[in-house]
Amino acid sequence: MRKKLIYSLSLLFILFTIGTVLTTVYTYSITKDLESVISLHRVEIIRQTLVISAQTVQGNLYTTGTVFGKELDVIVENVTNLDNSIHGCSSCHHSKEMTERLKKVENMVEQYKEAISYLITSTANPERIERLKMVAVGIGDSILSLTQEMSFLADKSLNTKSVKAIKEINNSRFILIVTLTLAFIVALLVAVTLTRQITKPVFELVNATRMIASGHLGYKTTYEDKNEFGELAASFNEMSQSLKDGNEKIVLHMNRLAGLYRVTLPLHSVSNVTEICKEVSYGVAELIEVEQCGLLLMDKGALYLEHKQPAFGLDEVQINSIRVLKEDLLKLYFSSNRRPLIINNLQSENILTGLIGIDNRDIRNIMLGWVRQKGELIGVIRLANKKDGDFSEESSRLLGIISNNVSVAIENIKLYEDLRSQMQELKETQEQLVQAAKLAAIGELASNVAHEINNPLTSILGYAELIREERDVESIMRDVEIIEKESMRARDIVQQLLEFSRKRPLEIKQVDINKLIKESVSLINVQIKDARIRILEKYSDLPFITGDPNQLKQVFLNIISNSVDAMQATGGNITIMTDKINSSVNVEISDNGQGIPSDVLPRIFEPFFTTKKEKGTGLGLSITYKIIQSHKGKIEVRSDEGKGTKFTISLPVHI
Repeated sequence: MRKKLIYSLSLLFILFTIGTVLTTVYTYSITKDLESVISLHRVEIIRQTLVISAQTVQGNLYTTGTVFGKELDVIVENVTNLDNSIHGCSSCHHSKEMTERLKKVENMVEQYKEAISYLITSTANPERIERLKMVAVGIGDSILSLTQEMSFLADKSLNTKSVKAIKEINNSRFILIVTLTLAFIVALLVAVTLTRQITKPVFELVNATRMIASGHLGYKTTYEDKNEFGELAASFNEMSQSLKDGNEKIVLHMNRLAGLYRVTLPLHSVSNVTEICKEVSYGVAELIEVEQCGLLLMDKGALYLEHKQPAFGLDEVQINSIRVLKEDLLKLYFSSNRRPLIINNLQSENILTGLIGIDNRDIRNIMLGWVRQKGELIGVIRLANKKDGDFSEESSRLLGIISNNVSVAIENIKLYEDLRSQMQELKETQEQLVQAAKLAAIGELASNVAHEINNPLTSILGYAELIREERDVESIMRDVEIIEKESMRARDIVQQLLEFSRKRPLEIKQVDINKLIKESVSLINVQIKDARIRILEKYSDLPFITGDPNQLKQVFLNIISNSVDAMQATGGNITIMTDKINSSVNVEISDNGQGIPSDVLPRIFEPFFTTKKEKGTGLGLSITYKIIQSHKGKIEVRSDEGKGTKFTISLPVHI
């Protein structure tokens, strides 16, 4: 294309150059002709001046009456002009004929001047003057006749040259027009041709790019040429094919990755070896497109690797016939540098017959993927084809990845089986511990109940024996009161036990916590009126909550009573504070008593656990904990031995 552009522009340049040269030549010729015409016109003007001067002198000669007349000055002036004109005309270049005539006219002008000079200076008689006058007039007439003849010839030559100059101008104009028209036509043809030759490949390439942009990778343009556009089209076709090949490789790689994902993902969710064999056999056969695929694993004696079921492309007889010694297979394993082994032509390779099996003598290609655990060979993924076609390195890389995932899956199954066994053992142990805990709890409950009821029963039996022996009615009544008191104590123990064991429904009401605490404090104040214990109350504005007021009052009474018991001997302060935090109401009850030992603190909410010896049943805080739970609240306790204890109760505004 570059050569075509150079040739086309060169042709246009040559045409314009030829036209310019021809126009220049014609212009030069025309210029010379015009200069000649101008010179002829200049000469003609001189000749006309000569004729006019001669006619003027002749006229004055004819009209003057005397040589001393008034026309003398005019005659002298015109004779001078006549002389100047003839000398000016003689100085121009003329033809030979015209030059001879000019010389003749010049001689006659000299004679004319001489005759007029005689006439003007003559003092003779009138006849002589008249005769001189006639001589001068005759010479003047001859001059006029000769100059008129010369004017005719000059005019004829002027017309000839003028016509020639006009013709040359017309020819030059024609040549210029023809040259410009031809150059324009050639330029138009060149432009059209070049435009077609440029736009056609460009259009082809644009169309090809649109096809590629629309997804038709590998589309090729049909444009062919030996110029630069042809090379560009060929390069474009190569690029399009490269894009297609690259895209096909990417798609193939993506499909293989997706297939690899489909194969490996289920391996981590299977729970037995049979499922692994199924997923590997059918998944790998679909991914790599093979005729036979299966998994060989170590037998129980660790001497052979046996083909497991199910397998793709093999029947049960063929599966059972594929069995290889571990030692023989290890040789192949180490010879392959622990990488997947590819044998694409069994005819020229020595392969273990155990890997072939029966009814498989026509197998041409085989590939083995090693399954390892902790660096030791435990299995083999076997792929085989009977058709032509070699296994590729890409297939071996995929098989290597799958082999590693199979190793992990088998290890996971073993771990899962071990975990399940351990979980079963743990479950059985937990059941035994729960049963032992139940028995221990029942035993402790029975022991505590027996202990708590045994004390009042002992008192009742003792005073009953005394009644038999006593005869004093007053003593008997006193013993009966003691028996009644101890019986009531036994009844309260049984009642508390029943209250703890059964779930009593809540009587939900709108509860003012501050009011409940004040009522509880008023009941406690009766017990501590003679003690050195003070109760400090700090209440905040609290919203009403929903709950059972009687059970909540029992909670506050139990905790405050425990604080009173802790400070009965030493005295101290009990501080009660209320506050609202977010959507809950908080109650803090703290004392500065002796505190709870750290080994006792974790057990204070256990049933029947008490440190009050004969004074308590150990059910108060257990019941308190149960009531707070039924109200969906929380209770926490912090205690420092020798410094005091703080209970924090959090209750939601709405249950």
